[in-house]
Amino acid sequence: MSNLFRSEWYKLTRNRSLWLLCIVLFAAAVVNALFVYYDNSNDGGAMSASSGIELWMSSLSANQYIIKIGLSILAGFFISSEYANGTIKRAVTSGFSRSKVIVAKLTAYMLGAMIVALIFPAVNVVLGSALLGFGSLPDASNAEYVVRTFGMTLLVAAAYASITGFFAILLNDSGKTVGFSIVFYFFIDGIIIMASKYIPALKTVYEYSVLQVVLDYANETLSSSKLWTGIIVSAATWAVFLLLGIAAFRRKEIK
Repeated sequence: MSNLFRSEWYKLTRNRSLWLLCIVLFAAAVVNALFVYYDNSNDGGAMSASSGIELWMSSLSANQYIIKIGLSILAGFFISSEYANGTIKRAVTSGFSRSKVIVAKLTAYMLGAMIVALIFPAVNVVLGSALLGFGSLPDASNAEYVVRTFGMTLLVAAAYASITGFFAILLNDSGKTVGFSIVFYFFIDGIIIMASKYIPALKTVYEYSVLQVVLDYANETLSSSKLWTGIIVSAATWAVFLLLGIAAFRRKEIK
């Protein structure tokens, strides 16, 4: 199993889509921090952040789009593309069980997803603190907020990676995976909210889903009950879709 994971990690670190995502997100974070530094909100500037911690907070609010788009792209070109080039078939016929093969791949993918999810906020807070000072939050402890949101970013990224990895296993085509995942993530919220007018129970389901957690976890004044709800929902989502992905892969015909 360890050999399988090392092999998948090696492939991930040499995956062009991961490096492209990292470079784009790093550059975007640098540009964002410099815009904030040179923008004077007292002079009619549009940027409201004035410290490293505020940049961390604002970048986490935007991070939901990075998670949804970035993880869709990575899943398409790290998981689905290997059906087309025969890598998956060779792995399955190498003597390892299907469960071990897909667990190793999904584990490497989830670690890549965590890296993608952290780059934009991490670069923003580091560069923002160097340029503007770290600053402080009026309604929360800096250390508590950073530790909480750092951990939740990793957990939410793992949950979304589990869902997107499941899509990639089902669709086994990079273009279909990227397209379907992005469309799904950007429309599912609105569809559920509209449908909840006719099926009220859907509203409760949505409020206790990772779709809601990703919107709330960066809130400075998040209550402890909502925090624990977010942790449990994210962990449960990760576990459920990981098991679904394993089950789907074990039953899938690989050509």
